[in-house]
Amino acid sequence: MKFICNGTDLSDALSKVMKALPSKKSMPILEGIKFSAFGDTLTIMATDIDFVVIIKIKADIIMEGEVLVPGRTICEYIRKISKENIIEFDSQIEADKLCITHCDSFIFIATMNIDEYPSIEEQEYKSHITIKQKDFKELVNKTIFATSTEDIRQQLRGCYLEIKQKQIRSVGLDGYRLAICNKELEKEHEESGIIVPAKNLSEISKLIENEEDNIDIYFNEKKLMVEFASSKVITSLIGGQYLKYESTIPKNFETEVTVDRASLEYSMEKVDVIAKQDKNNFVKVDIKEGKMTIYCNTSTSNIKEVINTFTKGKDVSVSLNSKYLIDCIKNSSDEYLSIKIANSSNPIVITPIESNEYLYLILPIRMR
Repeated sequence: MKFICNGTDLSDALSKVMKALPSKKSMPILEGIKFSAFGDTLTIMATDIDFVVIIKIKADIIMEGEVLVPGRTICEYIRKISKENIIEFDSQIEADKLCITHCDSFIFIATMNIDEYPSIEEQEYKSHITIKQKDFKELVNKTIFATSTEDIRQQLRGCYLEIKQKQIRSVGLDGYRLAICNKELEKEHEESGIIVPAKNLSEISKLIENEEDNIDIYFNEKKLMVEFASSKVITSLIGGQYLKYESTIPKNFETEVTVDRASLEYSMEKVDVIAKQDKNNFVKVDIKEGKMTIYCNTSTSNIKEVINTFTKGKDVSVSLNSKYLIDCIKNSSDEYLSIKIANSSNPIVITPIESNEYLYLILPIRMR
C-alpha cells in the first residue's frame, strides 16, 4: 500500500475515528486503526466491537492495499505533523512496518496483523429515517444528560429513541429525573423504539459538523447505523424493555410558574456554589406572590436568591437537587420556561412556554 494525503484532512479524520478505540485494554488487536486505500479514497476505521467509526477522505492512491497500525501512536504522530500539505505512506519499504514521510523526515511504525482485525458484519436494516443534523444533535443533547451512568439496569444507560408517525422522540432517565425531546420528521414511519448507549450517542453528536445537512439513520433490533457526509458510525443497541416513563409525568398541577430562563440560570449557578458543598446538592424553592425564592443552607454557608415570576395557582415549597435543576435549565433553549408543580411531594415538570418540543421532570427530595 502506498498513498499521499493532506495532513490536516488526515488528522481531522483520525481525531474522529479514535473515538471508537476501546477505553480499557481488552483485545490488543482492537487498539489498531485500519487504513484501506482503494481508487481515490482512503478509508479509516476503528472499532471496540460495539462501536464503529468509519471516515473517508480523498487521497492520491499510488498502490492499493490495507494496513493496521497502533491507533493512539499514529493519531498522536499525525497530530504533530498535521500542518504538512503532503504526507506519504508506504508499507512496501520494510516488512511489517509502515513508513510515513513528510519533507525530509520519516518514521517507521510497526504494523499489526490485519487478518486478526474484526470485519464489520453486514446488516439488514429494517428501518430508515432522515433528519436534519441539527435536529438530531438537539435530540441527543437535550436528553443524554439525564441517562444513568451507574444503574445496573442497562436500559437506563441509554437514550430511548421512539418513532411514531412523523415524530421522533428521545428519552433519557435515571430514576430521579426524566428528559424528553421531540422532533418532526418529513414523512410518516412505522412505530418503533430502540435503546442506544448514551456514550455512543454522545460521540455521534460530536461528529456532526454541518448541521444544516441531513443525516440518515438505519436500525434493526441489534444495530444502529448513522451516515452523514463522509462518515459512517455503527453502534450496538441495548436490549430489553424501556421503562414506562409516561406514567411518571403528572397530569394535573396546582401551581404553574413562568420564569425567565437566563435569570433562573444565573441565580442557580450562584446557589450551586453552596449546594455542591453538600453531598445531596439540596436546595429549597418557594413559590409565593409572584416570586421564586431559592434557599440553600449548609453547615458552613447559606444563600438566598429571589427571581420575579408570573405565577398561577397556590403557593408551594419544594426541595430539589441543585445539579438536576441546573442541568434542565442549561439544556433548555427558550427565553421563558414553565415550571409546573402538583405539590411538594410530586415531580416538578419544566417545559417551554410555546411548544412541546421538550419536557424535563425532576423528583423532589423528601425532607423529614
